[in-house]
Amino acid sequence: MNLVLDTGSSNTAVVSSLCQQCSFVQKPYLPLDDPNLSNTLNAVNVSYGNTKLRSTWRGFSTDQWVTLDDNTSSLVRIDAITENQSFFIPRCSENQGIWGLAYPSLQTQPLENQQQKKKTTLFDSLRQEKGIPNAFTIQICPKSLVDTGFGQEFNFLRQVVTARNHTQIMVENECNSSSRRQGHLWLGGYPSQSVGSEIVWVRLVHQRYYQVHIDRFLVNNQDVGMEKLNLPRTIVDTGTKDIVLSTENLQKLLNALWKAKLVQFDASVSEDHERSFWFDHAQLTLPRSSITIAHNLSLKIAFDEPTGQHKQVSIPIENILNIKPFEAMKGWVNISWTGFSPNDHPMASTILGNTLLRGKTVIFDRDSRIGFTDAPSSSCCQPSSGHDVNILLSLDDRQTQTSQKSLALSNILLSTTIIPHLLLALFISTLFL
Repeated sequence: MNLVLDTGSSNTAVVSSLCQQCSFVQKPYLPLDDPNLSNTLNAVNVSYGNTKLRSTWRGFSTDQWVTLDDNTSSLVRIDAITENQSFFIPRCSENQGIWGLAYPSLQTQPLENQQQKKKTTLFDSLRQEKGIPNAFTIQICPKSLVDTGFGQEFNFLRQVVTARNHTQIMVENECNSSSRRQGHLWLGGYPSQSVGSEIVWVRLVHQRYYQVHIDRFLVNNQDVGMEKLNLPRTIVDTGTKDIVLSTENLQKLLNALWKAKLVQFDASVSEDHERSFWFDHAQLTLPRSSITIAHNLSLKIAFDEPTGQHKQVSIPIENILNIKPFEAMKGWVNISWTGFSPNDHPMASTILGNTLLRGKTVIFDRDSRIGFTDAPSSSCCQPSSGHDVNILLSLDDRQTQTSQKSLALSNILLSTTIIPHLLLALFISTLFL
């Protein structure tokens, strides 16, 4: 089944045969064919999102046998979804569920039996059964490789206007063929070939969410001047598309990007239109010749460390722009910024979603830290398995060169206790929100 990998939650749940308004979701479904079955199961109600964007599902907690590649099995909790609101959507019909990769304390418990013994999460069951380290790695391939049309426009607009030749702009190693991948998940460690730059290790300040502490945002190494970034918390969440900030902090960031001239417009574009582009989130339709994207601008996040030093992680500039050809007029494009969302709820967190993570290999060493490194374009789109993992993260925080304990996810099978002979293949043709 295709599961969203979500480091912001801990429940693993899949679409069931009793799911209402789920006919557009591609099969297979977890079978719950007995109408009376729901009376014997524990009801679960889970919600995601913030005050502006929310999705929910209802279902039941079930016990499922997870059979590994060496034929060992473990009984784990898999929730069966029977109702949803905006969790499954028609434009993403391949999504059949979610794999929550946060810590067990975040797991939502059944409503009818809050006192029951908490079952181990899917990830913890797999690592305990296989004896692998308490770590996993998620790699999301760069936007320009996944969307080659965008990649061509982005690279073209970064050139000096007088040197542009649209026919010569090519995007290699694209991820758009059926045999290629748009991302990977490895358990226990990571392949050395997935590391495209020096790993920047950032400490975890709390282990419920993947909580980190930001010191500042930097545009061209200048402090943007945001306030209260970590109140109540800052989390790294693969289940969130954008970087989510308070409206005040988002306005400061957009103002810094505007003043740094990330997107340069020629004299045909008025200042009012330019301001509307940044502060009203307007999409502009313009000739390519009137737009230039700064090729040397940097956008970074500086994280606090106990030593007083700051660890800096870059945000790929391509992740904060949308560029598409305007089909009605040759040589014109639609352009807007993307990748940031406001949230003014008093208890809203700063969320570091896929705007930061796309184009990176992110190593979740769950005992203490998260590592960030660039995803190499030469290998990111290639098929991979657990057998490629040659660096495991051990419990004493040292790295071990090995490839014997990693898990090949294409060989993990879910077999249900309700219909024991049904096997549901779990594979990493992963969807990222």
